[in-house]
Amino acid sequence: MKDLFLFLSFLILPFLYWRSVFFLMRKTFDKPFTRTKTGLQVHHFHYGIVFVAIAALILVISGKNGLSLAFLGIGLGLILDEFIPSLQMPGNRPLELEIYQRTLWPTLVLFVAFVILAIALYLLM
Repeated sequence: MKDLFLFLSFLILPFLYWRSVFFLMRKTFDKPFTRTKTGLQVHHFHYGIVFVAIAALILVISGKNGLSLAFLGIGLGLILDEFIPSLQMPGNRPLELEIYQRTLWPTLVLFVAFVILAIALYLLM
């Protein structure tokens, strides 16, 4: 029961944070720092994926613990908060497919880096 409470607490926190910031300080969403400085369309959905990946590594390497539950809760909270809005955002399918095609190598590098990190952490434990 303690694990469930910890997980659910961390699941709800990102939702409350981002929705509060959005409704209280809407202007900060007009020109996000990551978008203006890098030109990338970084959303908290992406941060959530990173948190879930970290949680997965912790779970695989050291088993269930409070840290893995916290990372998993935060990650899923970030992802779920943007899941429905992302399904309803207008898209440009030809551009999406072009970007998907030209990002093969960076995506492959990301996969290889993640696999190497997982193996390195496993060997260190």
